[in-house]
Amino acid sequence: MKLLFILFLLIINAHTKEPIFKVSYDPNYAPFSYKQEEKEAGLYIDIWKLWAKYNNYKIEFVDGQLWDEAINLAKEEKVDFFLGTNVYENWMIDSDFFYETSSSFFVLTKNLTPFELTTNLKIGLISNAYKELILENLPTATVKVYEDYKDIIEALKNQEIDLIYEDKLGFEYYTVQNNQFHLIKPLNKLVKKTKVQAITSSKEKAEIFSKGFLKIPINELLSVEKKWILNENEHYYQNFKYQINLTSEEIEFIKNNKIKVSISNAWEPFTFKSKNNEAIGISSEYWNLISKKLDLQIENIFFETFNQQIESIKNKETDLIYSTADTPQRKEFSIFSKEYANFPISIVTKKDENFIENISFIKNKKIAIGNNFTAHNILKNNHPEITLIPVNSVKEGLELVSKNKVYAFIDIQPVLLYNILKYGFDDLKVSGNTGLNFSLKFMIRDDYPILESILNKAISSVSYNELNTIINKWNNVQFQTSFDYDVFWKITLAIFIILLAFIYRNFTLKNLNRTLKIKVEEKTKQLSEMNKNLENLVEKKTRELIQKETILNQQSKMAAMGEMIENIAHQWRQPLSVISTVATGAKLKKDLNLLSDSEFYETMEIINNSSQHLSNTIDDFRNFFSNDKEVISFDVNEAINKALSLVTSKLKNRDIQIIKSKDEITVLGLKNEFIQVILNIINNAIDAFETLKDSDKYIFINSYKENENLILTIKDNAGGIKEEIINRIFEPYFTTKHKSQGTGIGLYMSLEIIKKHMHGELLVSNKEYIYNNNKCKGAEFKIIIPLNQ
Repeated sequence: MKLLFILFLLIINAHTKEPIFKVSYDPNYAPFSYKQEEKEAGLYIDIWKLWAKYNNYKIEFVDGQLWDEAINLAKEEKVDFFLGTNVYENWMIDSDFFYETSSSFFVLTKNLTPFELTTNLKIGLISNAYKELILENLPTATVKVYEDYKDIIEALKNQEIDLIYEDKLGFEYYTVQNNQFHLIKPLNKLVKKTKVQAITSSKEKAEIFSKGFLKIPINELLSVEKKWILNENEHYYQNFKYQINLTSEEIEFIKNNKIKVSISNAWEPFTFKSKNNEAIGISSEYWNLISKKLDLQIENIFFETFNQQIESIKNKETDLIYSTADTPQRKEFSIFSKEYANFPISIVTKKDENFIENISFIKNKKIAIGNNFTAHNILKNNHPEITLIPVNSVKEGLELVSKNKVYAFIDIQPVLLYNILKYGFDDLKVSGNTGLNFSLKFMIRDDYPILESILNKAISSVSYNELNTIINKWNNVQFQTSFDYDVFWKITLAIFIILLAFIYRNFTLKNLNRTLKIKVEEKTKQLSEMNKNLENLVEKKTRELIQKETILNQQSKMAAMGEMIENIAHQWRQPLSVISTVATGAKLKKDLNLLSDSEFYETMEIINNSSQHLSNTIDDFRNFFSNDKEVISFDVNEAINKALSLVTSKLKNRDIQIIKSKDEITVLGLKNEFIQVILNIINNAIDAFETLKDSDKYIFINSYKENENLILTIKDNAGGIKEEIINRIFEPYFTTKHKSQGTGIGLYMSLEIIKKHMHGELLVSNKEYIYNNNKCKGAEFKIIIPLNQ
């Protein structure tokens, strides 16, 4: 079928150069399609005319009278296309979308209360295009289709319907044109954006439209849209761009070919070589955007002149020039992409000249133009009657105007603006346009038609806003082109004044320095004397502090010794009592001749064991008071047991139970001093129990590792420490005991040992806890010692 259709087109081409397509339209669909002085007009009509222009087609527009009738002409194949809507019937075959509209509800403006989409609404439509959408979202609604806008508005006014659902732009345009805009207002409900496509009954025709639409420059589409849609916020083509859909052949071409790009060294601001030997400018940035989108492999080749570039394309030495326009001469050996940018060809004169409307106003003047530049070729083709003076560069042309050797210089507007600023021609201005435009395209070697197709698709993927961003950047380039002597002398004067001020300031500072030096010497003598006195005072205070520290240590040792003597008394009392009892009993039996040999030996064994116990106790206390300060690695549990062994009698006599963990943890430090800390804390707990009668007494000792630290907690259930004094218990000489019972330095020395000798921390707090289903409260001392010292 496709081959037959192509054959059909070839037959048509044999009889006429331009294929003719019939397109039906609705004459009541302003601003998209309507009749104006018996001639078709509207946005969609103009878009189809552009499609015909850029594809060398002819169009015959067919008036369908009404929407549905216009649609049916395409369905019955009496026309080739309906000019544009979305697909809403099964027979419809659509092209790629070429526009987008929004549809919404409309109500009467006089309805001041907020309108809600309730059940059983009566809704008016112009065609069946939106019927399915309405019933899908409002299944209880009654839909009525009207022939034109006039009838549907009358029905709304007469309350025959509650709402109108229609294309927003089209409906508002009609009401404005017919002085009825004040009657209606849109509702921001069920707003739907609809893609507009050419509708046909043939897939081949749909493809013809889609491929042809790609050839239309975006700026021309936007220009047509601005003619019909005044609100800039509703300009669809401002950001319009196609997705790039390449064929398998096109993808293979990109994969297998490196594109050799011909670049001008100096055609500012379109393309020129930077100091870093990179191509920059409007066209260069646009080409970079295109090549990244297509992931092209490229090789840049720079040329001094445009003629050299043209020759490189002719000879197939390069594949593409991305900054030129087509001319009949160039089309003989190359092919061109669609236009990607369009600029006016403008006229530069002296600043005192008047505005020039077009080239005909100066055709009898001396006019300079770049030799064989694009503007030169366009002007020759359109105005062969004008005598032009060719120059080799833009700068040369501008200099001729500045020196009054020619009246005007002509080139593309961005080129003129850029170079006037670059070379500082303050006496020149752009006075007007020639009425001709420069259409910027890609020039491609003639044996690469597939590259033209690829580039056209890529051009359609770049929005007008993206292009405008690049152009505006280069139109606003700033140059520092001349030396401002006025500014120079002002800066020089300012520097001279600053220098004078500096000299005066320096002179003043010298005098101040002399005075200051004398005062400093006097103060230095005073400070020296004060320093000597301060050194003596510091030395005296240091001696006093050392003396106090020595006294504290001595007092701590004496206090510890006193406690140890008390502990010895407790420890010896029981074995001494045993020795006394068995010796007295043995003596009495001997006197009565009742002592047998076995009883004698048993008595001697008891006395010997008790004596050994007394000897061991002496060794333990002697070790405790050893002056050995060697840092050793010791088992924490062993040190705790040693401390407990020194107060065993105290604990038993007071019925205090020790509950402790048995973790084996080794720590580095002074073992005897660590035992002293534990003894001090346990003795404080024993003293705290003195006020408690007839209750269970516990001391909990728990040791464990946490974050590379030894954690040792000792807590009791003796009621805790009063909150008003708990923060003072580590102060030297602070005690709550009677002077005859305590010195107040035990906990102070414990803190000193843990902090200074073992680099740890000693903390205290009151804790409440449950033990054996009994609520307990007491003080908890927490020792934290690093294990990785």
